[in-house]
Amino acid sequence: MIWLALLLLASVLWVLGLCWAIVEWRRLLAFGRRAAPFALAAWFAYWAWRAIAGVFWDWPVHLDTVGIDGRLYYRAAQTWLAGGDPWTAYTATNTWPPSGQYIHEMFVGPPPTVLAFVPFVWIPETLFVVGWLAVTVAAAVYTIRRLGLPIWWLLFPPMVTGIVSGNPHVVALALLLCGSDRVRWLAAPMKAYAMIPMVAERQWRSLVILGAAGLASVLLFWPLWSHYFAIAGTLQSWLIGAGTHGGYSAARDPRLFVLTAAALAALALVDRRASGWLAVPALWPGTELFYSTFALPLRSPWLTAALALSLPKAAAAIPWVIIAYAVIRLGRWEVDLIKTKRQVTADLRVDRAVAANDDIALPAVWRDPKFIDPRGL
Repeated sequence: MIWLALLLLASVLWVLGLCWAIVEWRRLLAFGRRAAPFALAAWFAYWAWRAIAGVFWDWPVHLDTVGIDGRLYYRAAQTWLAGGDPWTAYTATNTWPPSGQYIHEMFVGPPPTVLAFVPFVWIPETLFVVGWLAVTVAAAVYTIRRLGLPIWWLLFPPMVTGIVSGNPHVVALALLLCGSDRVRWLAAPMKAYAMIPMVAERQWRSLVILGAAGLASVLLFWPLWSHYFAIAGTLQSWLIGAGTHGGYSAARDPRLFVLTAAALAALALVDRRASGWLAVPALWPGTELFYSTFALPLRSPWLTAALALSLPKAAAAIPWVIIAYAVIRLGRWEVDLIKTKRQVTADLRVDRAVAANDDIALPAVWRDPKFIDPRGL
């Protein structure tokens, strides 16, 4: 009887709440708009913790994963400068749970990425990793402020994972968003796919500088390039296989890749900029979660809320979210187009009626002799 009474009470409260929401929907909508930023911040924080919680398991065993990507890029440049093969550089981290064995991460970046980190090899490795983590945090803060977003957007899970791993992707994003053509091109040597949003943003001067620098690197460091071309197939196989287990993008499934590419191509017809930024997390092979920070320049709360989900790579959630975003944007564009056509048709009808002095076709207020046609002012 107690459970029945509680159930009845809950039903009554639900009905009363629903009635209040129907009557006071404007007030409810206003409250929702005020509460939305707090809800999104809490959502980001929850999924960010889910994404990096493994660092704190079996403390402090997995602290070796903090700054691991910066360490890897440093070692590749250091190995090459010492006369070795940069693509033999690797990092070793403990397994989950610790077993006495190690997970090896191999360097697979192109030659410009090796060259980009050469100026730092004079710094001791540990000191470099600490400094690089600080630079990564600074780049993340700059990105958020540059986009005019609240500082709590730093909790965006892909951004958090990029910061914790010290991946140059975060610095590359900040470089892409800076206002100087002489600086933006530096994003591509760190991350080759940075060229895609550069094209979408029509940063032609930066691309020209990048092309000249790339040609110079080929001429000056041809042995490095020729060796990279010789082993590119092996590196790619490792990247999409043991390196990332297929990654988060649609590249893991040819059918999904075609569908995602078609959605982005359609989106490019109405928003070339959005299509260019989203092409990297959606289609680039072997992506990690932090690639989704390329959605931040679009400043879409619901898109970033969906991309915040730290689901397994096999779920392919990121390309599906981007497909949904493209479909919604195309739907909105179609609705706006229909509204515009209707407005134009109505304006033409009024204009023709005025030209023909046909008062019947005019709105009632226009037939008032005291009414002054604003178009004649």
